[in-house]
Amino acid sequence: MLPLSSQGEPLLWGYSPSDPAPYVVIQANDLQESLTREIGEAVAAATGRQVSFVATPNNRIQESLAKSRIDIICNTLPEWLNAPDQLLWTPSLYDDADVVITRQGETPPNSLDDLKDAIVGTTLGYYYSPAVTQAFSQQIMIRHDVRDLPTRLKMLERGRLDAAIDLRRAVKQLLPNEQSSFHISSWEVQTFALRCAIARPAEANSQKLAKSIERMIDQGQIRKIVQHFD
Repeated sequence: MLPLSSQGEPLLWGYSPSDPAPYVVIQANDLQESLTREIGEAVAAATGRQVSFVATPNNRIQESLAKSRIDIICNTLPEWLNAPDQLLWTPSLYDDADVVITRQGETPPNSLDDLKDAIVGTTLGYYYSPAVTQAFSQQIMIRHDVRDLPTRLKMLERGRLDAAIDLRRAVKQLLPNEQSSFHISSWEVQTFALRCAIARPAEANSQKLAKSIERMIDQGQIRKIVQHFD
């Protein structure tokens, strides 16, 4: 491995500040120990580079990659971006799924039909499945963007929301197994095999970065990091 000083500029690793723990944990505007940080630091070490984490709102991801404000962002999918063919994509790093949270004691939903007329807590700028997006646009259920998952849970507990849609890994991280306030659906609204998008696909550094991540996936290094947060 070459020394860091010979590797040029640091790796600019984007992350969405609206992503929940364990994907992203922010304190005093800095990214703390989290899945994103551990993967970013491990990849940077594998490529012999330093890493700088850059907060990148969901609606700025494509622009930030195109203008080289960031070199890479993970926890995303091609269908979530406007021009995915202009980027280099890694294989899947890990899976997750959108699930529905409701108050304990209420009949849990098993389909979108069960959420008819419900006020559903959501994340601003987050990509939802075509079926969910259509249900919101047709006012079959009411979308209510809320700052973060803890706030959604408080609003749900107080009856200001009827349900919330969130990532299973994030919900499991926040809610203890023995909690009795909420029900987490076994029904999965949508499943994801989440990947990394890399800017400037024709450049040698970008291709090296993609190959390093693929090798870390194949060798089980990424899986080991993910297991630390499951």
